Amino acid sequence: MSENSNEVMIGYVRVSTIEDRQKLGFEAQKRILKDNHVDYIYSEKISGRKDDRPEFQKAINKCKRLSKKGYQVTFVVVKLDRVSRKMSSLLNILEGLKASNIAFRSINENIDTTSATGILMMQLLAMFSEFEVNTLRTRTKEALRQAKLDGKILGRPSYDENIRQKVVNMYRNPDITVKEVAEKCKVSERTVYRIAKDNKLSRSFKNGASFLD
Repeated sequence: MSENSNEVMIGYVRVSTIEDRQKLGFEAQKRILKDNHVDYIYSEKISGRKDDRPEFQKAINKCKRLSKKGYQVTFVVVKLDRVSRKMSSLLNILEGLKASNIAFRSINENIDTTSATGILMMQLLAMFSEFEVNTLRTRTKEALRQAKLDGKILGRPSYDENIRQKVVNMYRNPDITVKEVAEKCKVSERTVYRIAKDNKLSRSFKNGASFLD
């Protein structure tokens, strides 16, 4: 924010755990907002279907405080669904911003609510976004149901009790690395850690203090 400028842009970044591994991940959104000269950036990792989002509320509160002080405030996101994945919530949020004289901008969709065209585009894209999410959810449920009918086992693979016990015994020996445990038990290192966690095991022992002596 320039000392001589009355305009302020507040940015918001949101990802879920899965989305953070995709193209519009955490750092990518921050970079895009910075490239667009956003003054303040609030960010968090949380589902877009949750209404209670701490950092989002902080960003909105910041917008309202600056607007009351006479600044021309714009709330900025990289993509429309960063605000919310629920159309009802999205429209309520944008109506609230409008009531507080706060403009809204979505960079990817090129939406700017300072114009009537921008408002119309926002409403149309919000409807399509929610439709896409619901369609994907329905397809996923159908795919899972079909997998069950086909006899496929879903979720984490189960392991024979003998293998689990072997992992436990070897993991408790600090002279054996986790990689070696995984190789000898023919499981992944991640599985080794998961079994160790399930059994509340710790490897904070000195070399040679084996439990297998």
